[in-house]
Amino acid sequence: MTEINPIQKLNEFSKYEIPKSRMAVGLQNQYKFPNNYGASLIYAPGSCDLELAVLNFSTNSEGELEYNTPITNDVLGFLTWERAVETLTKIKELPSNKMED
Repeated sequence: MTEINPIQKLNEFSKYEIPKSRMAVGLQNQYKFPNNYGASLIYAPGSCDLELAVLNFSTNSEGELEYNTPITNDVLGFLTWERAVETLTKIKELPSNKMED
C-alpha cells in the first residue's frame, strides 16, 4: 500500500485557499470552506513550528479567529503535516455556521 504524502494531501485543499494569503517568508495559507469556517496555516520564523488556527467567516469576510469549536479552543502549534491535514478535514466537515439573510 502506498502512503500518501501529507504535502500532496494538503494540495487537495488548494481550491479553498484564499488568494494572496501567502507570506513572503515561510508559509501562510488561509482557507475558507463552504461551511463558512476556515483555517490559517502558518510555518514561518517566529511561529510554533507548523501552527493552525480555526477561522470563522460568518461575520467578517476576512475571517476571525474562532476559539469555540469542537476542534480546539486555541491555536494549535507544533503540528505534523499529517495532523494539519487531519485538522483541515475536520474544519471542513463542521456544520455550517452561515448567517441567515
